[in-house]
Amino acid sequence: MSSEPAYTANGERRRYFRIEDNIILFFREIDPRELNLPLDNAEPSLDTFSLTAELDLLTLESRSQMRRIERDYPPVAEFLQVLEQKIDLVARAILATDPELSRQPTRRVSLSASGLAFESEENYALGSLLELKMVLPPEMVGVQARGRVVYSQQTRGELPAYQVAVDFVELVDKDRDLLIRHVVRKQMRHLRGRNQADTADAGSQNP
Repeated sequence: MSSEPAYTANGERRRYFRIEDNIILFFREIDPRELNLPLDNAEPSLDTFSLTAELDLLTLESRSQMRRIERDYPPVAEFLQVLEQKIDLVARAILATDPELSRQPTRRVSLSASGLAFESEENYALGSLLELKMVLPPEMVGVQARGRVVYSQQTRGELPAYQVAVDFVELVDKDRDLLIRHVVRKQMRHLRGRNQADTADAGSQNP
């Protein structure tokens, strides 16, 4: 995992961690005139794609209340957690019906809150604009962005393919927050797995 510099609209410098991940990714080239049109996830109305993102944010907002309920009323907390799981399953089922995403294979990507890199069957000119729809497992949260191609080069292999890197140029704040949370969760799962492996190795070497 590495970190990279990025800049906010007012020029403030930030650094975002970049991870390797497998996600569902839909992308298409767009006309520059589509820039500054509202992103689906920026609209107050919900569609099948933005539903999971909104639910994930609501879960985050209610976390402090849930902790109080768990402390004071454990049976109620257990019931609410079951309801949350049911809602999550319904949202995932609805997301699976999105025709753009249901046909997309899982892709290996290098992902951060400022952009991503992935392998594409098509070459894109530098400066091209792409619409991007990402579904982040295991929560299956949908994130939408628009980005500019900053790198595109053919890879070595039997089939023609290109490594494409995109910097986000339009990403609503709540989706950037979801990306940051996803990267942190992925990092924590990786660290836990590595620690468990190290503990197991140490135990096998010291019977």
